[in-house]
Amino acid sequence: MAEPRLFYQDDCNLSLLEGKTIAIIGYGSQGHAHALNLKDSGCNVIIGLYEGSKSWKKAEEQGFKVYVAAEAAKQADIIMILINDELQADMYKKDIEPNLEPGNMLMFAHGFNIHFGCIKPPKDVDVAMIAPKAPGHTVRSEYQAGKGTPCLIAVEQDATGKAWDLALAYGLGIGGARAGLLETTFRTETETAGRQVHFKAMRKLASEHPSEKVGEEIRKLYSWNDESDKLINN
Repeated sequence: MAEPRLFYQDDCNLSLLEGKTIAIIGYGSQGHAHALNLKDSGCNVIIGLYEGSKSWKKAEEQGFKVYVAAEAAKQADIIMILINDELQADMYKKDIEPNLEPGNMLMFAHGFNIHFGCIKPPKDVDVAMIAPKAPGHTVRSEYQAGKGTPCLIAVEQDATGKAWDLALAYGLGIGGARAGLLETTFRTETETAGRQVHFKAMRKLASEHPSEKVGEEIRKLYSWNDESDKLINN
């Protein structure tokens, strides 16, 4: 791909999420952070979990309506899947696919299941990725501090012609656009060799970020060393 683009708050329109229901599937590290940040940004967020999940009570206590994953998917316009990669394909087939409607947006924080064909969405839905480059507790605490965590952003399928705008709005809703959203693809995000594309931009975001904590998380994630410097300077 060409030189990846960087997007910030001025590139995003949060109002595009007004009137839409966002289902966060999973309420673990990333799930709780996405959900709480979106809620604090004024979005309508519901949670999808499996029956008997230990996170059910916690999500309710933090102000969310909680449903089994199938019902959450049925109610939602935007569905963000934030459970473990190895569990996603079975859950998608059982709970999400039967409840998708044309024009819905299916979202991920990692490209694995789409890139390797484990999940094959229908052609009439948007497919996008927002991948924060820090653990969920940091995504949450940075948002609460008025800052944000840099994210990767990608659109795999733009059925509506609005996928990029909605993905950018989501990235702003979780606070990522405050720090920067770096364009990528599902393939590049997934494959180790492809991640060198991100080195230069992510190093820049890490060095400029007002939070030393987030900068360190990014540096650890991309394992910068002498070899990394050679890659980004070539």
